[in-house]
Amino acid sequence: MQIKLHSFQEKAFLSEKQIVINAAGIQSGKSTIGAVFTHHLASTCGPGDNLIIAAPTYKILAQASLPAFLGLAEHFGSFHKVDSIFKYRHGPTVYIRSLSDPNAMEGVTNVEGLWLDEGGLISRYAWENCLGRAAFRQAKVMVTTTPYSLNWLYQLWKDWKAGERDDVEFLTYSSIDNPHFPQAEFERQKKILDPVRFAMKYMGVFGKMEGLVYPDVFFCRAMPMPPGTRYFAGVDWGFTNPFAITVRAVTPTGQHYRVDEFMKSGLDLDDCVHAAKVKLGLYPIEVFVCDPSAPMHIQRFNKEGLKAIKANNDITHGIDLHRTLMKEGRFSVFEDCVYAKDEYESYRYPEKKDLGLNDDEKEPVPVAQNDHSMDCDRYVTVYLESALAQKRPITTHNPAVMPQDALKRLEWLKKGGSSRAKRY
Repeated sequence: MQIKLHSFQEKAFLSEKQIVINAAGIQSGKSTIGAVFTHHLASTCGPGDNLIIAAPTYKILAQASLPAFLGLAEHFGSFHKVDSIFKYRHGPTVYIRSLSDPNAMEGVTNVEGLWLDEGGLISRYAWENCLGRAAFRQAKVMVTTTPYSLNWLYQLWKDWKAGERDDVEFLTYSSIDNPHFPQAEFERQKKILDPVRFAMKYMGVFGKMEGLVYPDVFFCRAMPMPPGTRYFAGVDWGFTNPFAITVRAVTPTGQHYRVDEFMKSGLDLDDCVHAAKVKLGLYPIEVFVCDPSAPMHIQRFNKEGLKAIKANNDITHGIDLHRTLMKEGRFSVFEDCVYAKDEYESYRYPEKKDLGLNDDEKEPVPVAQNDHSMDCDRYVTVYLESALAQKRPITTHNPAVMPQDALKRLEWLKKGGSSRAKRY
């Protein structure tokens, strides 16, 4: 099959940079150049060499990435749907992976090339994993995407623009740079869409994502906290998904700051305890407010001397409180918290077209993707704001777990612990 590439596709194909980014309008030929890149690279590989095609979801893989690739490669090998691999007859293997699990590529070695389709939708953590797969052989990475938000990809563009990334080729082009895209439709969409939305969708220009849960977040430089500042932490459990910790500083004047964070997948409970103890060594954290889905994990934290309680996981209530904190100008994020920057710029409500028949459009919950530290921040805000609303002191004991030691138990009961609580 012969494919004629337009000028931007040719630049991407011929680029000698290790990372080639195509940030372009819809139907501009992004998936085509990704498929051509992968198929051509496979022709230079042999047995034992591997390539990866990845996308944010299985839906994108099934509807865009995979059909584009198989249209070129199907006569040169066979697709194994169960294992989600394509095996070329001359030796190399292409692994097709959804990054809804950011660790989906773990175990794939000898990677010679990686095509990431609609890469602007994946998390920074998943992007770091992509680079990790490419690192051993300094494999080429081709990213094709519409610029959906001001996330890690936007930061990479800014670094490239400033001349700080000589390993990156950044190509931005519009839908009509594809000669097959109808000019009349381009002009029609320009008239009916919001200018920012149109620029992102059809021109390949970065802008704020539509439907952000927290559009008012403020980022600031790290600074020393004043005397009397108190520290709290949010915890979101994970193994396949990342385990996350965020550290909140609350000043005597009531200003809240996310001052630190941690995120990593594949950790067992011992590793989680160790990560929490490291943060406790850096900050006098009074309490870890934890995802309530794993009560045995919370109990383990307490046994290890990490004061932990289960969080209120009412998502809508938590979002309302956290958003109020921002609107009142009382919440900021240290700008070196890179996962915060990435998640706040992409944590969004679903578009109407993404809602199922049984979904409540009046009060939808955010898309459950790239949201692990968002949950942590919400847990801490609900805990602190609930205490403030009820005009009670913020306690650091666990009201749900009674100590075994008699003297500690007496002190615990004096602080308001219930005699009906479980012991540890």
